[in-house]
Amino acid sequence: MANPVVNITIPVFNRYHLTQKTLLALRKTAPGISFAVTVVDNGSEQALRDRLVELHKDGIIDNLFLLPRNMGISCACNIGWRAVDAPYYMKLDNDMAVITPHWLENLFRLWAHGDPVSTLGPTFKAHDMVKNPGTITSEDGILGICNSNLMGSAIIIPKSVSDMLGCWSEDYGLYGADDGDYGARMNCAGLSQYYYDANDFFVNGGKYDNSEYEDTDLNKVKEHARLFKDESGGMGLFVLNYYLYNMCVRNWKVPLRYRIKDMDGYNVVLEEDPAYAPIQQALSRSKDLLDNLVAAGRNNDIYSDAVVNRLKRIWKGCGQECTPL
Repeated sequence: MANPVVNITIPVFNRYHLTQKTLLALRKTAPGISFAVTVVDNGSEQALRDRLVELHKDGIIDNLFLLPRNMGISCACNIGWRAVDAPYYMKLDNDMAVITPHWLENLFRLWAHGDPVSTLGPTFKAHDMVKNPGTITSEDGILGICNSNLMGSAIIIPKSVSDMLGCWSEDYGLYGADDGDYGARMNCAGLSQYYYDANDFFVNGGKYDNSEYEDTDLNKVKEHARLFKDESGGMGLFVLNYYLYNMCVRNWKVPLRYRIKDMDGYNVVLEEDPAYAPIQQALSRSKDLLDNLVAAGRNNDIYSDAVVNRLKRIWKGCGQECTPL
């Protein structure tokens, strides 16, 4: 599709029937706002991959990328994000099916009542819409104020934001803190995040469990726990990055870890970008420094000028020093 307004990227890992339901529901969308459907499969069972190829040939999927194995949510989403040059990017989970043809038009009409340089994300909880000061009420609905992070299950990010903050962070594992990390960067940059009531737009057919990872070694609960505390009791990677962002040590526009090396039809060959190696080293050095201070009972020292300046030198050394917007 030429020049779509929205690039709807759907990361897929198993869940055949939910994936098909999500894709077929999009087909019923009213034509008011042009969009491209980009699907990135993360090494699903073969039956689903075959079905995705059929849906691409039928024109229901515009862009299809098949990864050889599970590379993680962020990596898959970023491949789709970078594949289409569009003013807006939407990450849509493969268990979120739209329930009204005019859903996209209605979302943009609602969003127009807020700051244009912002993100818009779903909540199924009525309390989220009013829990923070600044709720915007209009004839087109309600925009709730998010002070933490929006769920990534049906989030829209304009190019005006991604030009400043980049894509999803690929620092994490297979089941990472993609939405939490992006929200942390949004808050550091002082940009607005708005909730919309997802009950008016989607039905969520999934659930927070490990069902799509059956017969694999991945456990979502354990992966999530490691974001906050590692196996040895040290600082988890999300906690580390949250600190680095908020102390303005690390740049809020993060570099990507993976890049496409080659493509054979739908099949993608990825490689790690050598330019990412210094980032891994900076993360490791930062974690060691902070973990050692905490282990010695010097928790308050991690906020001292001496420690922060030492960390800033580490990140400046790899070209990723923080530059406030």
